[in-house]
Amino acid sequence: MILLSLLAVVLLTLCVAGFTVLSARRKAAASGDADSDSQSFVGGVLNALFTVVLAFYIVFAWQNGDDIDKSSQQEANALTDTYWQASIAPAPHSTAIQSLTAQYASRVADHEWAALDRGDTDPEVDRLLNSLRSEVLALPVDNEAIKSSREQSLQNIRQIDEGHRKRVDIATDDQNFNIVLLAASFLGAALMIAFPLLIGLSMRPANVAAMVLLTLTLGFTAYMSVELLHPLHGPFAVDPDPFRTALAGFDSTSHAGT
Repeated sequence: MILLSLLAVVLLTLCVAGFTVLSARRKAAASGDADSDSQSFVGGVLNALFTVVLAFYIVFAWQNGDDIDKSSQQEANALTDTYWQASIAPAPHSTAIQSLTAQYASRVADHEWAALDRGDTDPEVDRLLNSLRSEVLALPVDNEAIKSSREQSLQNIRQIDEGHRKRVDIATDDQNFNIVLLAASFLGAALMIAFPLLIGLSMRPANVAAMVLLTLTLGFTAYMSVELLHPLHGPFAVDPDPFRTALAGFDSTSHAGT
């Protein structure tokens, strides 16, 4: 996919360079009898529109990844606290709760993350969360310390549920609005390349080099913009590191206790 994108940019650049040379043979371009003021105005408007639309797209697309990262942090922190809250519960409740928190974190990091990247959901994560809730609700309430731990764990589970739902909603959203902005950005980039070619440029090396540089820059920008549309893979991907960090903490605790 990356090679095809780079090939497309290179071919487009070569086409633009060739068209620049050919259009330079136009009489108006060669003689310089063009209305430079109106051309500058139209070119400035196209540049401004492209910049504004692209900026809006980047903000909204980047926000998706940032929201997923924040939701993951919320889930992982609540999981960790639930794990520690269970340490004061009697067996077998404590063992069951700690096992389920570890299973939840492992399932998200190893399975659900990839599923969400494909636009799918993982029902097993919901099942683990429901089981965790049931185990916490089953804690005895005749001891004040355990009762307090039970209440805090239930609050944590609500946070886990909220963070999980938000993360899934963002990852599986169709992103129609962002796609419209991205398409408008592509149109703006195409117009920025086409406009100077249509009005004609002299065949000076500086003009050809400027068009080549413009095409390469806009092609790279378009490629990175497409990658930004996918928050769970690519150069801007959000990783399930909070869950892996939580798992590492659970493992170190279990090893220390053995």
